[in-house]
Amino acid sequence: MLASAQPDRALDSLQTRYPFLNTAANRIENAQIGLQRFYEKLAQLPLQPATLPGSRVSIVHLGDSHLQADELTDEVRQQLQRRHGNAGRGLVFPYRLARTNGSFTYGTRALGGTWRTRRLTGRPDTARLAGLSGLSVATTDSGAGFALRIALLRRPTGQFDRLTLLRQPGPTAFDWQIRAANGRLLGTVPGSAPGVAQPLPLDSLRSYVELRTARATAGQRQALLYGLLLDNGQPGLVYHSMGVNGAAVRHYNQAPHYFEQLPALAPDLIIVSLGTNDAYAAGFDTAVFRRQLDTLVTRLRRCCPQADVLLTGPPDSFRARRYRNPDLARLRAVLRAYAQEHDLAYWNVSAVQGGYGSMRTWLTHGLAANDLVHFSSAGYRLQGHLLYLALQHGFASFTR
Repeated sequence: MLASAQPDRALDSLQTRYPFLNTAANRIENAQIGLQRFYEKLAQLPLQPATLPGSRVSIVHLGDSHLQADELTDEVRQQLQRRHGNAGRGLVFPYRLARTNGSFTYGTRALGGTWRTRRLTGRPDTARLAGLSGLSVATTDSGAGFALRIALLRRPTGQFDRLTLLRQPGPTAFDWQIRAANGRLLGTVPGSAPGVAQPLPLDSLRSYVELRTARATAGQRQALLYGLLLDNGQPGLVYHSMGVNGAAVRHYNQAPHYFEQLPALAPDLIIVSLGTNDAYAAGFDTAVFRRQLDTLVTRLRRCCPQADVLLTGPPDSFRARRYRNPDLARLRAVLRAYAQEHDLAYWNVSAVQGGYGSMRTWLTHGLAANDLVHFSSAGYRLQGHLLYLALQHGFASFTR
């Protein structure tokens, strides 16, 4: 675990440990304007009683495979919650049902039924069925379900006493039953209840529940689940992370449910970490990417006008494990110019990483994967800590 400290002192320590870093570049550009509302809300957090709406700060971080495993984002989550309070785990998804990787902070296990998966990276017609997690799972089997367990040995503060189902309602939708490990019924969410997000208060803090579909009427014949929100009822900060392997900006733009459901998280800050897949193949077009980026940001600001937006440039990476990718610099230039033009904040992890071609150095130090695109667990946690320190540096400057 990387120790928390004052931002500048912590950066000095990281620079000593990893001499190839450029920690002087670990600053969020335009933070005083682009993150003003977020920092104002964060500054008020210790002054708000838990019963008031302002007692929580919500961060949404969307991206690609760099985020799906949740190692980078969990480091940011841990550090921010340690400093500003833990308001809950936030968004989770049963990745096991979707037969893909997910966060190590919790686990899911199938309890029966046949499940179909939709991803926002799929064809446009099927991507429309992906929701807030960037994925969805569906079944036509009554009694199908899964177990959810928080990994308390790694996250002892991960328990929850309220569970919100994000599911598609309607007259043909199954009910959802939530049960304890001993089978005791904790509550039911009717399929016909209006609204995608249906909260269910629990009787106590829990780290394990089982969820099953149930047919209460003859007309119920399917269930479509977008994810779950886990809440502990405490003041503080909640950090929702959603990453989808292979995702690019254009993929989020073809998933309308994502923007429809995003207001349920009431974000104060939306962090956009995309670009690796947008510029991975040859033929990257800056004009096309800028239009796609504008569509994404416009939709985010339209559905969540209260949220600040932070754009992050993609880290250094290679093509086909051998060739440095010069198009990433062009993509970052588009991101930076767009942020400046629209008063958004911008963070360039590649500059901190060491710049063009630095991925080989990270591989040498055990911080990158052999594909020279992804990172090791230690590499992702280092990036997460750098992002946390950049956010805290901006916050310290704001409150000084």
